Amino acid sequence: MKFLVLLISITTWQAIANAESEWSFGADLQMSEQYFPEEYGENTNTSLFKIEIDPLAKWKKGEHWRFYLKPVLVANPDNKSSEEQVFIEPSEAYIKFQKDVLNISLGYHLVTWGVTDGYNPIDVVNRRQIYDPTRSKKLGSPSLMISESLSWFDYDFIYVPKSREAIMPGENSRWLPRDVFIPQVPENNLVLLLPPNLRYHWGINETLNNALDNNIALRLQKTISIFDISLTGFDGAGGYPIIEPQVTGTIVQVSPKTVIQVDPDVTLNRKQRRIRQGGFTLVSHQWDFLFKYATSYTDDYGDYVNLPGWLHENVLGIEKTFNFNDAMLIAILQYSFLDSEKQNDSNISLTEVFRRSWMAGGRLTWKEVWNASILGLYDTLNYSTFLEMTLGRRFFDAWSVNFTADFIAGSSENPLGVYSKNDSYLLSVSRSF
Repeated sequence: MKFLVLLISITTWQAIANAESEWSFGADLQMSEQYFPEEYGENTNTSLFKIEIDPLAKWKKGEHWRFYLKPVLVANPDNKSSEEQVFIEPSEAYIKFQKDVLNISLGYHLVTWGVTDGYNPIDVVNRRQIYDPTRSKKLGSPSLMISESLSWFDYDFIYVPKSREAIMPGENSRWLPRDVFIPQVPENNLVLLLPPNLRYHWGINETLNNALDNNIALRLQKTISIFDISLTGFDGAGGYPIIEPQVTGTIVQVSPKTVIQVDPDVTLNRKQRRIRQGGFTLVSHQWDFLFKYATSYTDDYGDYVNLPGWLHENVLGIEKTFNFNDAMLIAILQYSFLDSEKQNDSNISLTEVFRRSWMAGGRLTWKEVWNASILGLYDTLNYSTFLEMTLGRRFFDAWSVNFTADFIAGSSENPLGVYSKNDSYLLSVSRSF
């Protein structure tokens, strides 16, 4: 099924292509080296060298037909997780028909709904590859997309016959817990102490409530005076599976939480869950500020005991652009607040990072060749932080060099601090063709 939509797209294109069609080609090439100063677990990487190639092919015929192909190819040969050494992803590959205000496309799509930065609760159509949660990649969704601008609103409809699953970190990844593992369980009362010679294994992968089948999404958009608003709905696979560790070991504490000193072999079982979500966004430009608000309500299908239950997410943001002689600065400030049916102390829940969190950042461009950015996140409940700083320079129009430093601080028992030993420095060189 993974390549079925792509095959249909190419076959359709071949049927309508002729000598009058127009082609264009390009590619992006990037080489990077990432260094982690601190060791974290046995048989994990302290450095990672990657080569990424993103070829691009575009074709058009007349006013109505378009074809777009931009796959992602990544080689990471020294990665100690064999699953992460090669990553080949269709990403975007679709055939599109457009006429007046109507667009119909079939193939692999990347969909970005929502208006907030960093944490976007509305952005649920695509699954992700999360070898590194701070640099996750969206996976193309095999889907039919219909978009149209009507007289009083715009709409986007998406049908995914078979959704993809999130691609999880490899068994030797630094991004799996290595000191303490607090899984999500109904009683919220389990702590696993991990041994130095820990060995992870991915185990059973089960799908609940036909989570991957027949996913649908709808967005309605309307501009009213100075307000851009949207309503969204989604019924389909949750962004990440439920992770259930299977362990043996010795109980060292029973109250107030059960604490287990586990044996080296830990099996991680997955449950793919189905969700339904309704969302609302609002954007308004006033007094030279851009105000943003996003809210969503998500619930699970079924009554499986480890389902997280309903979740209400809210994000408020403000953005301001400053222009100087040869420079431009875009600054953002954002606050997220969440409520949920169940308490969740798990230290592998990415959602819990944003339960009560501030995020601030800015991006500066100077003389169209220099760029610098900074992004900070503060979890006010667990007092943990994330800081990312980047400095980049463009050369000869097509070459770019970027240096990025990431710093994470917090207790290993919370969902951001669990990565506190993953501070890193990343140098990348890229070329566009």
